[in-house]
Amino acid sequence: MPTVDLISMTSNYMTLLQCACRQPYGKDVTEKSIKKIIESGHLSVLEHCYASFLVTCSVRVLGQLTRHRHLSFTCKSARGSVFDTCIIPDGMYDLARRHGVLKEVVDSMIDKHPMLHAYKECIADGLAEQDAAYFLPQGVETSLVVTGNFRAWYEYLPKRLCKRAMPEHRKLAEAIQKCLADAAPEVFDKNFMNCAHCTERSCDFK
Repeated sequence: MPTVDLISMTSNYMTLLQCACRQPYGKDVTEKSIKKIIESGHLSVLEHCYASFLVTCSVRVLGQLTRHRHLSFTCKSARGSVFDTCIIPDGMYDLARRHGVLKEVVDSMIDKHPMLHAYKECIADGLAEQDAAYFLPQGVETSLVVTGNFRAWYEYLPKRLCKRAMPEHRKLAEAIQKCLADAAPEVFDKNFMNCAHCTERSCDFK
């Protein structure tokens, strides 16, 4: 499953937000006022603060994550690095459980993934990493540093915390939200689901 580490964040974010919010009207702004400003949808002030994370996830989730184009990414290179493990989705464990297969047996499948095995064999035979990478499955684990201003994270979270989101990506978003809520509770310690305003017909993605 994905891992998340908060590696850098605007240290004086509340002082900076107060300074930014003060400019339109030339008067002091309290933390309570900032919360009201954000809740009313005036999110431009959040663009002055940022947070950076070190993330591990599957290449499949990376493909979804990079759709959020207001975030910035520096990813593990398939040309200069070797990939050695895959992430197994929860659905695979659920399927195995229904068939009486132990979790340990499913875990052992990581090293036996045929495409990952072919990738490693090609590298061992001298094929360049950039060419062997064509054998990599979407489930292979990768790593990246991702940076976004507070507004980018504020708008990212509801989309990927939603029950319709891919399970692995939802776990990633939950970990990011927890880091942000711990580090900047005045901004992120709230419900990002926005379920009351949801226009989807179902919580299931089908």
